[in-house]
Amino acid sequence: MGNGISKQDLAMVKELDLFTYFKNYEPQELIRYSRNEYGTKTYSSLRMSNGLWTSWANSIGGRSALDFFIKIKQWDFLEAAHFLKDLIENKTPVKVEQPKRIKHSLRLPRRNENDDIVIYYLVKERCIDKDIVHYCIENHLLYESANDHSTIFIGYDSHRLAKYACKRATDSDVKQDIFGSDKAYSFSIPNPNSNELHVFESAIDLLSYMTLQKRNGKSYLNTNYLSLSGATTIGASIEETTVPIALETFLKDYPNIKSIRLHLDNDKAGKDTVLKIMYHYGEQFQIVDEPPSIGKDVNELLIKKINRKKHFQVR
Repeated sequence: MGNGISKQDLAMVKELDLFTYFKNYEPQELIRYSRNEYGTKTYSSLRMSNGLWTSWANSIGGRSALDFFIKIKQWDFLEAAHFLKDLIENKTPVKVEQPKRIKHSLRLPRRNENDDIVIYYLVKERCIDKDIVHYCIENHLLYESANDHSTIFIGYDSHRLAKYACKRATDSDVKQDIFGSDKAYSFSIPNPNSNELHVFESAIDLLSYMTLQKRNGKSYLNTNYLSLSGATTIGASIEETTVPIALETFLKDYPNIKSIRLHLDNDKAGKDTVLKIMYHYGEQFQIVDEPPSIGKDVNELLIKKINRKKHFQVR
């Protein structure tokens, strides 16, 4: 098999997307779920659409067949590269274009006549500062939905058009993106006058950090804040990873950013996302890893600090 692979051969292998691989070499595996979405018989959580693939069971995805062999089938990089190279050379694949996914416009849930339940949830249960919650409501960054009284967090593009929304239930752990959301424009609070960006996994962690800043007597609106709407693990190879699309988009929209401070969760997905960001952006930006010192995430840190203070006050 050899000890390496040439750059030319590797480029050829990387051009082979997963859908084209299955169509040409394992067509019996394909299952069609909709006009532009396919799966396979062997990998039940695998979905392919719009030139990309996602494995929901593993919370990872990619574009190429090489990605799939490394991340899902757990093949060694060179083993997978040589296997696909031999396939391509023995039988040139016919490129198959999947039907393009229809882009749906974001339809925000109907707003409730007031935000009382959301305010109570964020302030009393999540310990977020009331002034910060009101700031977000007044600036159309969040509101209470009419049908189920969930918190709706909104993300905007650089033209202040709503492109993303996430629903967070106030009476359970349910959270989900609203249909038509574009993750490239996740919940954020930008400040064009600052060259520093603070990054979080969730909108609630973002607001929790702002609360901690305020409680420490610091200005909480003099910098940039961004939620990634989640984190993912690395998989088999960090070289094959990409940066979160929300971060990539924010840095393009605000080219003045020079430093990035990461406040991601204290779990594998959070730590792996930090490694990915440092790998891809370490030479372009000053990056500081600042995970919460206590608990799983920034909101848990905030709640523990407030409860500890109440405990000492009672004593």
